[in-house]
Amino acid sequence: MIFLKNIKVRLLPGLLFGMMFISLYCGNSNKITPEKLWSESDRKLIVDELNRTTNELMIEIENLSDAQWNFRESDERWTISEIVEHLELQNELHYRQIIVVANMPPMPKYLPATRGLDETFSNYATDTLKRQAKSFLEPIGRFCSKTESIYAFKRARNLLVEFVENTQVDLRKHFSFSKPIGNKNINQIKTGEVFDLHQLLLIGIAHTDRHLNQIRKLKKHPGYKAIQ
Repeated sequence: MIFLKNIKVRLLPGLLFGMMFISLYCGNSNKITPEKLWSESDRKLIVDELNRTTNELMIEIENLSDAQWNFRESDERWTISEIVEHLELQNELHYRQIIVVANMPPMPKYLPATRGLDETFSNYATDTLKRQAKSFLEPIGRFCSKTESIYAFKRARNLLVEFVENTQVDLRKHFSFSKPIGNKNINQIKTGEVFDLHQLLLIGIAHTDRHLNQIRKLKKHPGYKAIQ
């Protein structure tokens, strides 16, 4: 009996501490589990825009002849074939990037660096600044035919749409970086150096719109119009 009493005496402080911890945890659950920032309207926007830009691209390219598909304005300009290859690579890269980042712990400390910047990333579609594609996104003739190129693009896009439709990850709390930021304070981070996964998807959508404009402009070229 004395032995059992000693056990009770030794266990009591631990039990009391455990009950206090549970009470504190439950009482502060809102602080430990903050509200979800990525909304269902955010989800719908991304899905709708991914589908819109896919459909618009298909309208522009599906009925092209081989001559139109491979028409080149000049040595410095891409063909429609090369533009679509570039877009497929960008979609595949973004999908892999999103899958990796979404499975990492959230990093809410970067929220102040990205809040309110959605429009900034979407404006990339109409940005007139000439940009150079990163070497691993440059087209090198990876696909043997227009059919294979379109299939690859649709496949990558469908993976993105499927992810966005089904994910339960709060895309506002997971971040990607355009360059290493080291130990920079939040107020030292420049616009575009860090973006949340919702914004990364906005960048991909704007990137497609940008190249849709490029395709439409190419189709107005006299040499393209002369193709029978």
